[in-house]
Amino acid sequence: MGKKSHNREVSLVAGMAFWLLGLLSGAHAFPAMQGETGIEAASARREIQNFEAALNNAINATFSSSPFALVQKPKGVLLAGYGVTFSFLINIHRAVINTPFGEVRTQPDVTPELKKRKIEELKDRLIRVLADNGDGLKQMSKGDTVSIVMFLEDRNFPDEPNENKTLVLSILKKELDDLGRSQERWKELKQRIKTVEY
Repeated sequence: MGKKSHNREVSLVAGMAFWLLGLLSGAHAFPAMQGETGIEAASARREIQNFEAALNNAINATFSSSPFALVQKPKGVLLAGYGVTFSFLINIHRAVINTPFGEVRTQPDVTPELKKRKIEELKDRLIRVLADNGDGLKQMSKGDTVSIVMFLEDRNFPDEPNENKTLVLSILKKELDDLGRSQERWKELKQRIKTVEY
């Protein structure tokens, strides 16, 4: 019994030692990576959080009085060699909730026209966020891409028809910077931005 306990302790200490060595080697590797890419991790994290907050405000402003619901708040990630990607999830079918006791209507029905109108309105607001806040992403190089991925969930239960969509807005940081602070910035950006929907 004592021998098993001793073996467990030795295994635990060995495991902790390997974990600590890995952590220390990672700590030395990270500054080297920062030097190669020129990215300051703390600054990048702060810039991403500011952009996330701007996206969150735009989403809440779009859906404050409608049955659409933000399921997953915007989260951003800096991908070396690509740029920054922000993603979030919205359920656009929250007006009707199926329960074991039948359907419960929390709001008037969400018509296809309302869905389309709200998605277009949100798209415009997201482009406005890019126009107003894109220059705040200073840790990105001009060749990097800024992408916003919107996942639209349009069902409540697995047995319902799947009308889910994914919308991707992307633009090069160089194009954001080239637009400057002109009054027509938003209109120009709307023309230049790449949109993929599937």
